[in-house]
Amino acid sequence: MAEFMRFLGYLMLPTVLLVAAAVAGFLDRSTPVSLFGSLSFTGLRFDPGSWFSIGHVWVFALFMVVNLTGRRHGASVAFAAVAAAGALLALVWAYAAYGDAHIIMPADMIAALGNQTMVLAVALSVMVGLLVNIVVFDLVRGRPWWKAPLLAPLFGGAAMVALFHGLAGDALAGTYADKVVSHFVIVVLATLLMLVVYHALRSIIQPRSGYGGA
Repeated sequence: MAEFMRFLGYLMLPTVLLVAAAVAGFLDRSTPVSLFGSLSFTGLRFDPGSWFSIGHVWVFALFMVVNLTGRRHGASVAFAAVAAAGALLALVWAYAAYGDAHIIMPADMIAALGNQTMVLAVALSVMVGLLVNIVVFDLVRGRPWWKAPLLAPLFGGAAMVALFHGLAGDALAGTYADKVVSHFVIVVLATLLMLVVYHALRSIIQPRSGYGGA
C-alpha cells in the first residue's frame, strides 16, 4: 500500500503538467505561427502557417514532460502519467460533447471539441507519439546522456506527424507529403531546442535510485 501511494505521489506532478500543456495547446489552437512563412526547404515550400499554430508548439512541451519524467522515475511512471492525463482530458471532451458544457464553455470551444475528425487526429497521434517516445527513451537511456532525449522525440515525433496528417486528411490544406515534411522539420528543430532545455535541467531533476544514465 505504501508503495502504491508513493507511486501516486510520483504521478501527480507530471499528470498535472501534461494536462496543463494540453489545455494550453487547445486554447492556442487558432494562433498561427508565421515565423516559418517565408522559408523554403530543399525546394519544398516550407509554409506550415496555414495549419501550424501555437497549439502545436505546446505539444512539444508534452514530450519534454514525459522525457523528464522518464529520467526521474522511469518508463512506468511516464506511461501512467500519459494514461492519467489522457483519461482526464477524455472526460472533459465527453462533458463538452454530451454534457452541459455550454454553461461554462464558450461556443467556439464546444464547436472545436465537436470536430471529431480533428479531435481524433490530435488525440491519437499525440498519444501514440508520446508512447513511442517513452519506449525509445527507456531503451536507449544511458551514456552518452544526449542519446535518449535526442532520439526519443525524433521517433515519437515522426510517429505523431505521420499519424496526425494521415488522420486529419483533407481537413488541413496542402498535400500529405508537404505537411509531413514541413512538420517533421519543425519536430527536428524543436527536438534540438528541447535537448538544450533538458541539459539545463539535468542537474535539477536527478534520476531516482535505479534510473541512472540519461
